[in-house]
Amino acid sequence: MTAQINVGIIGAGAVSDFHHVPGIEIDPRAKLAAVCDPNEALLEQRKSDWPEHKSYANYEDIAADPDVDAIIIATPNFTHLPIALACIEGGKHIMCEKPLGLNFEESAQMYRAARDKGVRHMTAFTYRFAPSMRYVKHLLTTGDLGEPRHFRSQRFLEWPETSWGWRQIKNLAGAGDLFDMTIHRIDFAQDMLGPIQSICGAVQQFVKRDTLADGTPCAPSEVDDWSSLIGRFKSGAVGVWEGSTLMKGYHNDGVGYEWAEVNGSEASAVYQLTDPNHYWIGRPGGTLEK
Repeated sequence: MTAQINVGIIGAGAVSDFHHVPGIEIDPRAKLAAVCDPNEALLEQRKSDWPEHKSYANYEDIAADPDVDAIIIATPNFTHLPIALACIEGGKHIMCEKPLGLNFEESAQMYRAARDKGVRHMTAFTYRFAPSMRYVKHLLTTGDLGEPRHFRSQRFLEWPETSWGWRQIKNLAGAGDLFDMTIHRIDFAQDMLGPIQSICGAVQQFVKRDTLADGTPCAPSEVDDWSSLIGRFKSGAVGVWEGSTLMKGYHNDGVGYEWAEVNGSEASAVYQLTDPNHYWIGRPGGTLEK
């Protein structure tokens, strides 16, 4: 059996609690070895929430820990670059939450550093690993859908219209829905259909979000609440993406609504986030069937 990979996590918030730690726990090849977060109370809470691990308050310390093989970076967007560079310098393999950086140059800098150091590196574009998404890709690869012609994705959420904290400040988040949600759909579209050749789009801010949940005034939002894109893949297929975090009636216990489809010359296939273990397929003269 291959030796276990000792995984460290930087950022002990909800994303790590809901996604990353459960993922580590179910894989016998991995072990949670260390956790880092500047919030001492949260760090203490995770000692009882998660498997036994070392605790760090500073990312430089976990990056230098010789017992940690790989690190998951699940921190606010504006912190990704310095944390990733420190982890790479420490020889750690890294998986960084999206977006990698606030702009192209930051992302390219992280890539070059990881490449030159020889560590494995990836972004947390996890949708491509969903069972139904993998099978839709299989249908494309085997030609069961025929020639792929069209991709469409729609992702709606109902988030609060009060402040989102750092997520609504442009120089801290980079963008709103586009960087937070639509970016996933761009990734899995390219994973299935290949690189995008050209793309255009629009973004819109619907509300100011200039108060906290308790009504206290705060700096208004600087990022988008809605994004829409239309593009063409190098293969000749076309794609349409739409997403918003402020659509009423789409709360669904926080899960929201997701629809992604690939339409080919022989058949169409549909993926839905609310049922990630199934897909829908439609053939000429019929209707979509689960």
